[in-house]
Amino acid sequence: MLKRYPHFFKLLFQVTDAFVVFLCWIAAYYIRFFMNIPGINPAGDAVSLDQYLVLAFILVMIWFLSLHLYGSYKSWRLESFVKEFFNIVKASTLAFVTGVTLVHFFARDEISRATMGIFFILAILGLTFSRSLLRLILKFLRKRGFNQRYALIIGHGDLIQNVSERVHQRIETGLQIRGCIVVGDGETPASIPTLGSIDQLEAIIKDHDITHVIVSLKNTETYLLNPILDAMIETHVDVKVIPDITQYSILGFEVEEFDGLPVLSLNQSPVMGWNAVLKRISDIIYASVAILVFSPFLFLIATIIKLTSKGPILYSQERMGLDGVTFKMYKFRSMRTDAEVQTGAVWAKKDDDRVTWIGGILRKTSLDELPQFFNVLKGDMSCVGPRPERPVFVEKFRKEISGYMLRHKVKAGITGWAQINGLRGNTSLKDRIEYDLYYISHWSLWFDLRIMILTLFKGFISPNAY
Repeated sequence: MLKRYPHFFKLLFQVTDAFVVFLCWIAAYYIRFFMNIPGINPAGDAVSLDQYLVLAFILVMIWFLSLHLYGSYKSWRLESFVKEFFNIVKASTLAFVTGVTLVHFFARDEISRATMGIFFILAILGLTFSRSLLRLILKFLRKRGFNQRYALIIGHGDLIQNVSERVHQRIETGLQIRGCIVVGDGETPASIPTLGSIDQLEAIIKDHDITHVIVSLKNTETYLLNPILDAMIETHVDVKVIPDITQYSILGFEVEEFDGLPVLSLNQSPVMGWNAVLKRISDIIYASVAILVFSPFLFLIATIIKLTSKGPILYSQERMGLDGVTFKMYKFRSMRTDAEVQTGAVWAKKDDDRVTWIGGILRKTSLDELPQFFNVLKGDMSCVGPRPERPVFVEKFRKEISGYMLRHKVKAGITGWAQINGLRGNTSLKDRIEYDLYYISHWSLWFDLRIMILTLFKGFISPNAY
């Protein structure tokens, strides 16, 4: 059975990239001169394809060299496709700038600038599509035993077991664990063969056809890293070092670079960059639809509040949101206007005499929260996220509950993972924080949508909402 053909797959990617770039250039030519696109292709200015074909081969070479420069032909089996996509964008941008410069100096009057612009966009889209397709093909083959690589894990026993389980869960990477070398005082994992000691490392790599070495040491065992790396200095294996930082990072971490130095950023929110943009777009859509759907209820509730008690219809209260910034959160007023004159800031309790009769209904059914969709449109809140708390309570809880302030790594929400799991009102704060942090560390647009749907069935009425 075909197991490993690294040069074949590398050549496959190179040939595919060259073919895609060539096709994109020809497609750009035909779009520019033969498709009826206003403002791009004035009638009667079509030119011969011959001179464009000459430049096509030059552009293919430029793109190939640029992709090679950015490491696009190394092994990407353990990297995410998002990282590969941005690598394609950077390489294509460099190639485009180089190509435009050459055209400017040597073929300024022969080559259309519109063609170059169209080509740049098509090249990124084409390379992204082809790389996605090749990844799917490789995953399919690897799951069936093709294109395999073999890994050795070096480290503490518990960490070895953890790494091994994660590798086994990602069978599509085509990485198989040959065995391990246990260092320090850790126990030898029963399910993974022990292949020897550090002194035998070079021979182990050769005898077992090792292509990847994964080093995972306890913080107290980092002094062993230099001898391990020294033992591999004469080999050609791919070395991955996994730092033992899980005890310091609750939400997760991100590897960054500062002036050539690798930097680990702990407790990073996943809702950053494009994720933040996508979440904001989804919030605007959800909030707009909710306001439209609930508009009859908004009008009816506002009318009843005005007719049954003195005071404003809406009640604004200072809450703490993203990055600890406070904002005014809107609610339908459910208490008397003098509710906290004597007591100050206190939590509502069962049978609270400060609550109006309509307020009791609104609080039980969570309908008093509907005005917060306007907070979402303003950008103060999200539809889904940890519920915001008053600053006076935040100061109290942050001293009592470990990790409490991490919930402010994302925008506060109208509903959340804790709320649909029954953690509202007078319930365990510790449990609520655990659910909030789980939400943040596992965030995705699909998770948000799931919570929104579940809120319709489980999030409105709660026995703990007073």
